[in-house]
Amino acid sequence: MATTTVKPRKASYKNILLKKREELLASIRSEPDALSIMQTPDEVEFAVKTAEQDLSAVTADMRSRTLREIDGALARVSRGSYGVCEGCGEDISPARLKAIPWARYCVVCQELRSRN
Repeated sequence: MATTTVKPRKASYKNILLKKREELLASIRSEPDALSIMQTPDEVEFAVKTAEQDLSAVTADMRSRTLREIDGALARVSRGSYGVCEGCGEDISPARLKAIPWARYCVVCQELRSRN
């Protein structure tokens, strides 16, 4: 029972997704190569650099996953299925799409997925 609440706003969601995608790509380009090989005899400096590399790796992974989610959302916009929950087929609420424009699931289905 999909309604038309999201359809009139698809262009604005698409613009939001494109803007977020560009922001993520810009932040990736602006970061120095934090995962380069380090050479330091100082154990403390080595530990600090290792922690920085770990944080950079986690951040890069999160950005990569978010970019994939955004690309998926843009594909759903093109197919005409944007804003429809992949779990139950109902419309995803505009409030949820405003908070997470690349959301694939409504709140109820996402909570069920998170529990499992």
